[in-house]
Amino acid sequence: MRPAHRVARPALLVAAALLLCACGIPTTGVVDSGEPATGIRSTITVYFLKNRVLTAVPRKVARRTDVEAAVAAVFDGPDSSERLEGLTTGLPAPANDPTVRTEGARVRIELDFATRPQFSAALKLLSRRFSLSQLVCTAAGARQAEEPGIGTVSVTVTASVGGAEPRWSADGDSGTRCSHAGRIPDAASRPG
Repeated sequence: MRPAHRVARPALLVAAALLLCACGIPTTGVVDSGEPATGIRSTITVYFLKNRVLTAVPRKVARRTDVEAAVAAVFDGPDSSERLEGLTTGLPAPANDPTVRTEGARVRIELDFATRPQFSAALKLLSRRFSLSQLVCTAAGARQAEEPGIGTVSVTVTASVGGAEPRWSADGDSGTRCSHAGRIPDAASRPG
């Protein structure tokens, strides 16, 4: 190596380092900007009705997928784009958030209504086979997604007025009722 190169090389490295350090971006301390981003949205399956046919609908949710999230989503009903596709719900709106309990292959959903007229109207809806199937299939499917290989999941739905002793109860499971449901394709696979 020639003597000029031996001197020039370190000088160039120092100059390059100074240029990179002084690129005009001010230094900052720690910036508090909220919760860390996860970057991944989970998908749950909720069941709505389309022309009185039980229909499975994939839903993207920001929170962890579990039975409680799925039950909340089905009670929220179809969103605007789902309604445009002809999806409806047969479920009543409970006065309070449903209470969801899981134990193995069993799910228990407790609905509470504020008044007797709300309770009576809700029972008329829940007594329809397709309405109850929406709730049973959504909860059972979410439980099976939580614990793959669990098999058939049984769901008990109870309803009461003002948290009193349940006055109505119905059972269902993830058997043929749910496996014969129609399917709406995931948003990513729908034609735009």
